[in-house]
Amino acid sequence: MKNGFQPVIRPLGEDSILVEFEPEVSWEVNGKVRRLLHTLGKKGIGGYRMSLPAYRSLMVFYDPWEISDDRMLSEVKMALTESELMDEPEGRLFRLPTVYGGKWGPDVDRVAELSGITAQKVITLSSNLKLPVYFLGYICSQAYMGGIPKELQSPRHQSPRSLVPGGSFGFGGPQANILAVDSPSGLNYVGRTFVKVFNPDRFPPTAFSPGDFVQCYAVDEKTAIEAGKKPMEDFIEPLCHR
Repeated sequence: MKNGFQPVIRPLGEDSILVEFEPEVSWEVNGKVRRLLHTLGKKGIGGYRMSLPAYRSLMVFYDPWEISDDRMLSEVKMALTESELMDEPEGRLFRLPTVYGGKWGPDVDRVAELSGITAQKVITLSSNLKLPVYFLGYICSQAYMGGIPKELQSPRHQSPRSLVPGGSFGFGGPQANILAVDSPSGLNYVGRTFVKVFNPDRFPPTAFSPGDFVQCYAVDEKTAIEAGKKPMEDFIEPLCHR
């Protein structure tokens, strides 16, 4: 690797291999994960099933009845070398109409107080962020995002809320998410989009992919609710810049 760090590649269980990169959460390190993910997907390896990305690692699954452990390990190592030379496919920008504050964004005032800025500035800053999607996971393909600036970074609630509506947009520290479905959470929720980011009647059930970006731009309540009648794909725009 260019920076001298050697990824750790090790079998995990009888049908998977874990590849671990630098122990940090950053878009650069996650880019290595995404490039390896894309490289493995393009190689057409017999017996390769799928890969699950995380912030700094990739779990590779395969069928041991179709490909031996040693062969799969070799394929992963070759793919890793190839991934260092490839350009990552450009992600997409999802611009989701979002209503901020009030009952839809109950933590705007909390973030404002902790950050020493006005509630309106919290909304303005949040609305203009283009947040990178690192990976999908947890409940219902929820997008794990990052990129919250230090000015907005606020600690999570010590006692999580027992139920937060799906579509709620919030953050804790540098991490952010849009809840895929109603669920408990301790993040600071500042707004809500009514665009359904999880649809069990389609496959895949979300249009988000690692490498995409999300902007939750501010609109009024009526506009946000009306936008919920449209599919996620209607809100994709070219990614001109971060």
